[in-house]
Amino acid sequence: MTLMKKMLLSLAVAVASVGVVVGCDTDQPATTASPAQPTAESAAALPSTLFLKKAPEGAVEVAAAKKSVKPGDDVVVRGRVAGSVDPLAPNRAILTLLDNGVPTCEKSPMDKCPTPWDACCESRETLQASTATIQIVDSGGKPIKTTLRGLNGIEPMKEVTVVGKVRDAGGANTLVIDATGVYVKSS
Repeated sequence: MTLMKKMLLSLAVAVASVGVVVGCDTDQPATTASPAQPTAESAAALPSTLFLKKAPEGAVEVAAAKKSVKPGDDVVVRGRVAGSVDPLAPNRAILTLLDNGVPTCEKSPMDKCPTPWDACCESRETLQASTATIQIVDSGGKPIKTTLRGLNGIEPMKEVTVVGKVRDAGGANTLVIDATGVYVKSS
């Protein structure tokens, strides 16, 4: 191999490496504001039986559930609070649940991502096939007006198991579950 070819190959490898590092560092700047926390009043609106003391049996991963459930099905799914920059809604009892099989960005040796839970190193297709929207709804079917952040230890990257009923199942792209029980795995 000539010296010129070696230099071009080295340059190509260097550019590709920079692309990988930049690829995981999204165009969106990390937020510096403190995340929303529930008030005592808003948290009181959640059902008193919501948080479970032990993990329910029969849980399946999110990606497997998406392949087999339909609206109205009772389900038990397991995953991590992850899959987006803000997997915990700031003003509604909604979270994004990511299949445990999907690596998050802290596992990338070259990544210094400030939000590793967003799994931005994964393709959009992988994230769509591996995430579910979990919501706690009121008697009218609307998400309760509080954040789940901090309640019973819920934070990004925490593993949770959810018991609920499928509200919407649109194949590989959509899974919305109205949760009736949430178990937060302790570290």
